[in-house]
Amino acid sequence: MSTESILVKTNTTVLLTGETLYYQLYCLNKNKTLSDVSEVAYIEIINSQKESVFKNKISLKNGLGSGDCFIPTTLPTGNYKIIAYTSWMLNNTQNNFFEMDITIINPFQENINMTIENVVSKGLSSSTNETTNNIVLGINKEKYSKREKASIIIPKTLESGNYFLNIRKIDSLTILSNTKTDNSDLRLKQDLTALPETRGEIITGHISSKIANTDLAYKVVTLSIPGKNFIFKTTKTNQNGKFIFIIDKQTNVSDSYFQLSESERENYSIAIDKEPSPDLSNLVFLDKTTISSKNLKAIQERSLATQIENVYFSQKKDSIIESSDTAVFFQSNEKKYNLDDFDRFRTFKETIIEIVTELSFKDYKQVPSLYLSDIRYNVIQSAEPCLVLVDGLQIQDMNALYNYNAYQIQSISVVASPYYYGPKLFNGIVSIITKNNDFASIYSDKNILKTTILRPEAAKSYYEPKYESNTNSRIPDYRYQLLWKPNIKLQNTDMIIPFYTSDIKGSFEVVLEGFTEKGQPVYLSKTISVD
Repeated sequence: MSTESILVKTNTTVLLTGETLYYQLYCLNKNKTLSDVSEVAYIEIINSQKESVFKNKISLKNGLGSGDCFIPTTLPTGNYKIIAYTSWMLNNTQNNFFEMDITIINPFQENINMTIENVVSKGLSSSTNETTNNIVLGINKEKYSKREKASIIIPKTLESGNYFLNIRKIDSLTILSNTKTDNSDLRLKQDLTALPETRGEIITGHISSKIANTDLAYKVVTLSIPGKNFIFKTTKTNQNGKFIFIIDKQTNVSDSYFQLSESERENYSIAIDKEPSPDLSNLVFLDKTTISSKNLKAIQERSLATQIENVYFSQKKDSIIESSDTAVFFQSNEKKYNLDDFDRFRTFKETIIEIVTELSFKDYKQVPSLYLSDIRYNVIQSAEPCLVLVDGLQIQDMNALYNYNAYQIQSISVVASPYYYGPKLFNGIVSIITKNNDFASIYSDKNILKTTILRPEAAKSYYEPKYESNTNSRIPDYRYQLLWKPNIKLQNTDMIIPFYTSDIKGSFEVVLEGFTEKGQPVYLSKTISVD
């Protein structure tokens, strides 16, 4: 398996609290082309005490990923680091994470103690020209009025590749971005400590016994991430009680439920391992000095603009791109009952007696359990109960369902035959979907570990005003960031990308950065003015 590295490009390297950091990630192999090894990357912001103040998990698609981070007002003014890595990179002997310097200014903090240098940040290429092989970034004009429509033209002569577009106001706070991207040593350690996330997110953990000398091997552990597009996984422990889950499905839910699918599950406890992280002991931060007086006006202007924008946040929200509904693992075998198609009954027990006749309650080891029967012969299929899911959460205590209000249930699906899923053969499946997908919020089971796991950031469509109509005419527009468009895939045709100027006057830099399909860096820029 090949080695890889991460490169991160951001919309700016100096941020005020209340602003948003946007970033594009490139996962590269040794040939500087996009890597197909990892499907997950991690990005963190580290303060000068080498503490993580922000961490996100990013889905990689063919080596590309993107996201954003709101800078809270709780962060003090200081020099920070952005680091980024994949799990696989942590096995490198050196250079096992990307790092770059950023500056965060908290304008509400007294006695700000640092410096801002007036140095313009450069792009991926070493050239500072506005062309790459005589290719020019097109624009319909260079001077605009406030709230005027503009267009960027990416010419078809630019080689196909993956790029991002960044349009941001130029002010005296722009500084040089110090990045560490030396990948001269990408050799792997002989003892690999982190697994490559080649098929999705990896979650590891272990079980322990509450009773001495109890066997920990080959116990079935399940993971439920409930919701409309739920995730349900099963796995087995090894000789030491350790287990691994691979999550290959995207949802925007982080609440997760782990439990043993065993008859004596109350005799065990479950713990989830911390995610692997790089050693930060050798990070070196920029020195702290004093902000010069010439920067104070720029800070005040940006801070005022940021506060106004945040006041109107609810009217300028980004849109979450919802994960597409994917088929559940048993869909091809299920028989589904949409309860609105039938006369309703008050309780779940009454509903299965009258409608879902394949189901019945019966005690199993003196505990109420749910069984599937062959209605042709009225015979219970197995001595053991079936797998029961409610909104994707495995339910092993049927008392929670016995008198549950059936008016809250949307549908009940049954698989009335034995079903192998992962390492276990289940004696049929019952999947109950509630109308609000909220059963987990009222369900309690002391043998379940409920925790929050870091999930990949949801894909977003970033807010862009439309001034063709008058719907936004009364809303102030104090955007310094006019456009951030990641993951642009060029084809063999001119690409026209529209945007609108804001109420902010001044000079704005239009930057297109990225890589060609052959791994060559590209940096094209233009400057426009708004009067």
